[in-house]
Amino acid sequence: MDGGRRLGPGWRAADIAEQGAPRRTATALAEIRDDLAQGPGFSIVEGLPVDGSAAEEFRRFGAALGRPLAQNARRETLVEIADFTDEDAFDERGYRSPGELTPHTDPSPLIALHCLRAARAGGENRLVSAVSVRRAIQAARPDLLAELEAGFAFYIPDDRREGAGEIRPAMPLLAEGPGGLSCVYYRPFIEQAGEVSGVPMRPAQRDALDLFDNYAMDPAFQYRFALAPGETLIVNNFRVLHARDAYEDWPEKARRRRLLRLWLDADWLPDPPPAHAQRRDPMARLFRDEGPLSRPGHPR
Repeated sequence: MDGGRRLGPGWRAADIAEQGAPRRTATALAEIRDDLAQGPGFSIVEGLPVDGSAAEEFRRFGAALGRPLAQNARRETLVEIADFTDEDAFDERGYRSPGELTPHTDPSPLIALHCLRAARAGGENRLVSAVSVRRAIQAARPDLLAELEAGFAFYIPDDRREGAGEIRPAMPLLAEGPGGLSCVYYRPFIEQAGEVSGVPMRPAQRDALDLFDNYAMDPAFQYRFALAPGETLIVNNFRVLHARDAYEDWPEKARRRRLLRLWLDADWLPDPPPAHAQRRDPMARLFRDEGPLSRPGHPR
């Protein structure tokens, strides 16, 4: 249950195969914090319910680790992860569809995913150490690492209005802070910023993103596992990217894959670098009365 304590931030698949991933009970809060802050940057927790009390118990567990953060314009702190493509009029968030999610970070310092039901097939989770990816890029192409550290603009869709959103100023994808490396990465939003602004990426910028993806998608860098009902995955978004395979769900809605998600901040985490300071309250900008930037079309 308490394996993997020797794992540090810069792990690869072979390290986890040899030493094991950290698995904890829901009451082992000190060990979970250590996994997230000093260890591999993630922890798999067992013992939370999947019945009618699941949401309340999951909220209580999250509050014991940190401060729940709003995840959308409706200020929801607990959201459901499931396939809503047969209900949504529009949606630009991949977690509400069964398609693949490539390696990325969520905006918040921590993300917690509690599995209530698994898919009929597929949907495996993948984790990648941003520290290991950065080291590999530094060794292979330091010139492209400089591009990643210089920064990219992001397009942030407005989840209240179809085709609306805003372009955020360029920020580094990789930056060093008091707690070490901080990584912010979601390539679709970077690509969309170029489409909306009409300013294409320079060849070196695209090469840098391609190299980042090559390492992040390399099985040698990924820890792959299936999150089972009753298990909770917690990830330090500063240092670990997460991904998910596409999945096939059950035709009956009551049997379909379902997870609960929390975004958390925590005082025991070091501050992010100044360039990533917005991670402490990533949705705050949505609550301001600002006019959105519209663009034609939107991906599913």
